[in-house]
Amino acid sequence: MARKTIRRDDWRRVLEKDIVIEDFAWRGLPGKISLLKMKKITEPLTVGYGDMRVKIVETGYSWIQIALEGQFFWLTSMFDENGRLLQIYIDMTDGNVTDADDPWFDDMYLDFVVSHGKIWELDRDELDEALRAGAITAVQHERTLSEAAKVRAYLEAHPGEVEALLRREFARLNERERGGAGA
Repeated sequence: MARKTIRRDDWRRVLEKDIVIEDFAWRGLPGKISLLKMKKITEPLTVGYGDMRVKIVETGYSWIQIALEGQFFWLTSMFDENGRLLQIYIDMTDGNVTDADDPWFDDMYLDFVVSHGKIWELDRDELDEALRAGAITAVQHERTLSEAAKVRAYLEAHPGEVEALLRREFARLNERERGGAGA
């Protein structure tokens, strides 16, 4: 099980970045939000889902991450240098730790990608293999599947709501970082 942090300091591909981390609440749930701007990278990163390819790391790109306390998912969205939302990536987690200087989660393998009106579920085989190998417990496995079903149902029932939230927060955090109104 990999541990991932909001600062992504272990990510060797990103050589220079700016990051803003704030307290955040959504639908009454407290947590943290971050804006990570990639200023210098070693090389771009393009990922594929089905027949679609999406570049998610490039100089000038930004990521918004949202971690909510008491939840078992971590939301990351990727924006290009023009502020165009490229994709939404949802990691299923073993819980989010938001009261640390560098909020973090332990990755539970199963993920969702939302892009171009489609939802892809990724790495279910890795989740199942982690259970077979004893890397996670049956309780963690079942909780991850249960929470993933809730996440997917929410995405399907409210397709534009998460996207609107991310666009709004991207604009707000960019304005704050530039020292504009509301900063």
